Amino acid sequence: MLILKGRARVVTVRAQGMAQRTKTTSALAASATTMAYSSSAQARMGSAQSRRSLQQKFYENRILDRFTAQEPKKVSLRQLVLFGRQLTEEKLLASANYVRSELPVRLAHRISDFQFLPYIAGTNPHLKTVYDLYWRAFDEFRRFPVVRTLDDNRRFCDNVKKNLLEHSQVIPQLGMGVSECADLVAPDEIDRFMNQMLISRISRRTLAEQHIALSEQFDEDLRRHLNLLPSESFAKLAKAPSGFTTQHIGIVCADCNVAQLVHECALHAAGMYEEAFHLPPGSAPQVLVEGHTDATLMCIPAHFSYIVHELLKNSMSHVMERFAARLESTGTGKAENAGDPAFPPIRVTICASHTDIVVRVSDQSGGISPQVLPYIWSFTHPLKAKRLHNFHSVHRMEARMDEGDAAVSPLVTFGFGLPMSRIYAKYWGGNVNVHSLPGHGVDAYVQLPRLGNAVENISSRRYLVSTDT
Repeated sequence: MLILKGRARVVTVRAQGMAQRTKTTSALAASATTMAYSSSAQARMGSAQSRRSLQQKFYENRILDRFTAQEPKKVSLRQLVLFGRQLTEEKLLASANYVRSELPVRLAHRISDFQFLPYIAGTNPHLKTVYDLYWRAFDEFRRFPVVRTLDDNRRFCDNVKKNLLEHSQVIPQLGMGVSECADLVAPDEIDRFMNQMLISRISRRTLAEQHIALSEQFDEDLRRHLNLLPSESFAKLAKAPSGFTTQHIGIVCADCNVAQLVHECALHAAGMYEEAFHLPPGSAPQVLVEGHTDATLMCIPAHFSYIVHELLKNSMSHVMERFAARLESTGTGKAENAGDPAFPPIRVTICASHTDIVVRVSDQSGGISPQVLPYIWSFTHPLKAKRLHNFHSVHRMEARMDEGDAAVSPLVTFGFGLPMSRIYAKYWGGNVNVHSLPGHGVDAYVQLPRLGNAVENISSRRYLVSTDT
């Protein structure tokens, strides 16, 4: 009995243990099933999100393809001038809708260029910042409704101004991105990419700034016509009075005096270097202007002045560097012999034909090193890439003569001025060339069409704009 009872107890205990193990096994199986279901659900969700991401990208590229299939509608300076004369409300609204439809087309082609970059360049954070800026602007402009009234136009101009301000960081971001990709991507690929990006950027800003200038001038004349005080608003005015016109041509100058523009650029560049070197006024190299000093041309002064200013800056900095010993020996910013200049002068010669203007800037800087000369137009030579790193100290740049970051000395170089000058010239059908005279100096030549009848030198095709001489 005792033995049977003991065995019964043992059997009972064993049965209970087996039941417990069965419950545990069932619980583990249920848990495993739950985990498997959860993992499967997460996988399905991830797959769905991936599909949505791919669908979104496919949708976005389909939208982009609609715009890259369109060719830019190019304009000339003469067209901009003639359009601005006798400006009516109808013409102003037509200008707004031309810019509204043209900007997304030009942005779409550049976004496409980003998508064709090698993967390693596309992942660069600085280049990605520019890509995101371009995509947001493209999306905003393609969605902007048709401009039908003056009030619509003011809202459109506000949107354009906002984008111009946001995109003032594009040049520093491109510079930093290119400097970091210089050893990862073929130099020719980067140079073609940069030249296309920058010439397209000029074209978009030209259209945007021209329309903003026309709109502001139109509103200013309309305010005077209606005898409104500066504090009074005419935002609710649906239409301009019948027959109202203005006589402005925006940012274009139909008869820009070349000698006067050179003089203004020389004063600005001299002031920069005198301040940087702590020299008294008048110590910088003198700029002598000769030739056809009464010649004029049709141009956008901001573009032409940038080119001339960059060439004069280069000449002044290298002349002052070469002859710095003269200043060090006197410490006064004057030559040893009273009345003699401390530096040899820089000569600017202006030549004009019926169709073209040529400006030569000649200096005695000693010439350009043969090791550097072949790469002065490149963004990717190791020396240039090193200088592009200086863009880390600059947050915004619009490539204008009158801009400047007070925290950045003019002695800080970016390796950007000469290539950008040539891009400005080529945009309007001109060119910039440099000839080095070893042991003596440099002659730089700017050639531009004089009559304003050359259309924008832009292309929808990838990297088609040539940067060769």
